[in-house]
Amino acid sequence: MAVPESIDAGMGQRSTGKTRPWMCRQAETGPGPQGRGRSDRLIGRAGRAVPSTLPLRSMRVRYTAAVTLLVLVVAAVVGVSLELAIRYKVRDEVFLNAEQVADRWSAQARAGELPHPIPPSAGIDLIQLVDARGKVVGSSPQAAGRPPLSGLRPTPTHPLQRRTECSRKRCVLLMADRISPSADASVVYAGAAEPSYLMAHDLEYVIAVAALMMTVVGGRLTWRMTSRALHQVEEQYQLASTTAHELRNPIAGLRLQLEEALRYPDRVNPRDAIRGALSTGDRLEAIVEDLLLQARLHDGELTPYEPIDLGALVEQEAGMPSHDVPVQVRVVGDVWVSGSRIQLIRLVSNLVANARRHAETHVAVCVTWAHGQAVLVVADDGAGIEPSDRERVFERFVRLEDGRRREAGGSGLGLAISRDIAHAHQGTLRIEDSPRGARFVLRLPLLEGSSECVAAPLHPVTAEHE
Repeated sequence: MAVPESIDAGMGQRSTGKTRPWMCRQAETGPGPQGRGRSDRLIGRAGRAVPSTLPLRSMRVRYTAAVTLLVLVVAAVVGVSLELAIRYKVRDEVFLNAEQVADRWSAQARAGELPHPIPPSAGIDLIQLVDARGKVVGSSPQAAGRPPLSGLRPTPTHPLQRRTECSRKRCVLLMADRISPSADASVVYAGAAEPSYLMAHDLEYVIAVAALMMTVVGGRLTWRMTSRALHQVEEQYQLASTTAHELRNPIAGLRLQLEEALRYPDRVNPRDAIRGALSTGDRLEAIVEDLLLQARLHDGELTPYEPIDLGALVEQEAGMPSHDVPVQVRVVGDVWVSGSRIQLIRLVSNLVANARRHAETHVAVCVTWAHGQAVLVVADDGAGIEPSDRERVFERFVRLEDGRRREAGGSGLGLAISRDIAHAHQGTLRIEDSPRGARFVLRLPLLEGSSECVAAPLHPVTAEHE
């Protein structure tokens, strides 16, 4: 069937078959293969690829890289600050507890009431009482039999001091408390081993992993946000490129006609020149009008919705007399939808006109419903559309390989507008498998109150010739 409309209507290689798909298929039939999806580059009038949006992509890459680097730097600074804060917090808590324990046992030692062994408390399990000669005279069970925990002896003016004693295996956080100002005063040492997660750098590893994860997440979010922000810019860039390319040839032809009429007034019939210029102007006007309509659809411009008898609308639009191929219309059941009458008329007329342009003998149109959806099928008996091209035909100004050998017609936006209208009505428009030709299937939400499907005769609507 039909290929997308374009300045020179086109089609790709189309399948051939002998079976006519004119009887309305069951609406439950699912969509066929949908092709490879949107192509990265639109195909211009002369077969050339429209310039890609490399500057925008480069901008996205640079912006994402810059933000990712910034996130990495911030994460590193925050990670280091967090690690130092945790380390100092843990150490300060140990020193504070050790100071309290050392004060208590210093008081007990001055009173001569120091127990043996000294019981640990508040997580402080390394406690020793060392005399002026460096002999351990009292200790906790965990410090028993060990040499003095530290060689630090606080001065009378600074009787309480903190110290970190490290060996190959561990570090001990200590408080040294001189029990009196006398020269032979003993010293109470109270402390605890530094937590293993500080010694083994586990904390640094955890924070580093968290910082890397934050960087990766930040980079991905930045890429997505940048992609969304630049998506509309890319679409506008592509639309401007393809539109300029499509308008260039008609404008060049118009200029050539007028120049010939001006340069060779004795050879060119002015009426013929004017008719040609008006025809070209009509084509340009059609393109501009379709572009404006598509812009309104993309902007989500609100249009009044009303209950619409889809079957009656299709019979009215598809059944209009034509000088080319006849159209067969069949309506199964009472099918109602909610939508914009003007937009749905445009959708139906686009599909039928597209089918007529590519049909060999006639076009079949069927309206039915199933599974809460209204279904419109428009099929022709022309060449088919390859599965790989079934999504491309809905792009702007796209033509398939045999498009240059087809009759010119349309603005090149008909199928793109039709799909936009379907999406605006919360529906879908796809090309499904067909024994012969192309089969466009529109599905819209069914309005409550539609009657059950009942048998309906096939109504052929043939073209009338003058």
